[in-house]
Amino acid sequence: MPRLTLLFLALASSSAFAAKTLVICADADPDGFDPAQSANNTTHQASAAKLYNNLIEYEPGPFKFSPSLAERWTISPDGLSYTFTLRRGVKWQRSEVFKPSRDFNADDVLWTLQRQIDTSHPGAKAAPAGFPYANSGDWKNLFKAVEKLDDYTVRLTLNKPYAPLLERFAHPALAVVSAEYGQQLERAGTPGLVSSQPIGTGPYQLIKFDKGAQARYEANPRYWRQKPAIPKLIIATVSDPAVRAQKLLAGECQLADNIKPQDLPRFEGKPKFTLTPLRVQSSAQLFFNAGKKPFDDKRVRQALAMVIDRAAIVKSVFDGRAEVATTPYSPRSLWGVEAVKPAAPDFARARKLLAEAGYPNGFEAEMWVRPGGSGTNPNFRLSAELVQADWAKLGVKLNLVNVEWVELVKKARAGEAPSMLSGWSGALDPDGFYSNLASCDAAKNGYNFAQWCNARADAALDEARVATSQAARAKSYIAVQKILAEEVPFTTLAWGVPVVVHDSQLLGVEPTPNDSFKVERLRWK
Repeated sequence: MPRLTLLFLALASSSAFAAKTLVICADADPDGFDPAQSANNTTHQASAAKLYNNLIEYEPGPFKFSPSLAERWTISPDGLSYTFTLRRGVKWQRSEVFKPSRDFNADDVLWTLQRQIDTSHPGAKAAPAGFPYANSGDWKNLFKAVEKLDDYTVRLTLNKPYAPLLERFAHPALAVVSAEYGQQLERAGTPGLVSSQPIGTGPYQLIKFDKGAQARYEANPRYWRQKPAIPKLIIATVSDPAVRAQKLLAGECQLADNIKPQDLPRFEGKPKFTLTPLRVQSSAQLFFNAGKKPFDDKRVRQALAMVIDRAAIVKSVFDGRAEVATTPYSPRSLWGVEAVKPAAPDFARARKLLAEAGYPNGFEAEMWVRPGGSGTNPNFRLSAELVQADWAKLGVKLNLVNVEWVELVKKARAGEAPSMLSGWSGALDPDGFYSNLASCDAAKNGYNFAQWCNARADAALDEARVATSQAARAKSYIAVQKILAEEVPFTTLAWGVPVVVHDSQLLGVEPTPNDSFKVERLRWK
């Protein structure tokens, strides 16, 4: 065969591979495509860095930020003023429902923030349940002024210092949305479409979403950075972890960051696959609804938490690829926590506490359980069954009720779940963990599924936010840790060690502190 023909075939093959669609297997559907409306990791992975950009962004590796829609920023010495200089020439995505008339500018930054901190703002109508991060961080009382100095300069003035704020600007909760699109939806009386028909400045556009099946994306031709090397992207919803592993092995998807630990040996040592440890904080929790009997009595919560055999959960659910949790999150993954040694289940003390609470013979209770697994808990059902067996030794009859994940979150936020299993991952700052899971604001309208509100814990969280040194902030977070150990609105079962598994032909999979990869940097070998 002539050399030119061979060269042509090689080039054609390379070109065809470069055009290959990337399929990612996810464990659940997103609950929408507006990341500010959700603290759900599945939603953030389906929307945030794929469809949108932030003012600043996480970089792969240790704690590090880089400019994005903001070219630079300054912070006043007193920590009360943040000034962002915005990038010029950034185009908004075009679609059948929206034709932008201008580039990204300061109006979009103002809209992104003001819709979350002002309930009378027209953009707030898009989120009847509120914005969880804004709620849990009490942003409505944080910002004194949000000002447009000119089309490409924004100044934020705070009522008090807020140490986690810079990290928040890189978080999915503050992905920048279009003011012009929001105004168009407001005039049409359809503000909620911002979540189902999203418009961003990000590297990909959402083309179609089929609930329970998949979300389809195409590279944004107007992207302000280099156009993504992979033209099409599919996130397939595969709730069964065994099926996820099989699809990855069969090449039906090329990346997954939620493979069961028991299935990882099927990929280890095989040249076709690469396993990359994630940098994110990952923990599995059990929440007690402190507003419902019998969980309204902290003695009951204490008793139930102290008899859980966490070592058995680590062994059976995580296949030993996790740590027994002794604190809300792992000191290995996030600062501001005091290490505690593991303790064996204490049934004698637990029975005494239940008797004091008026339940000497136990009681009947209910736990809501989502199907399948996630990056924080590989098998929710098995975890629940192990807890069920431990509690049965106290005379507690625990009924397990299967609830689909999006519906479970919706009802749990409304305070309907008696008890439930969930998890938390990401966040570079302890405030992201505690403000969402343990603050009074998050109990009203956030992800504090325990519906627990404690004035002492809230005061400590406020102290940590205004403190100017990490040492002072850590002291406040340790105080919160100790309050949680006494009150037990939730108990952490295990600290996972998540891994992303992907086709070795897929390059650029470099985890950031908040995600498995930066999608625009992915490319085929």
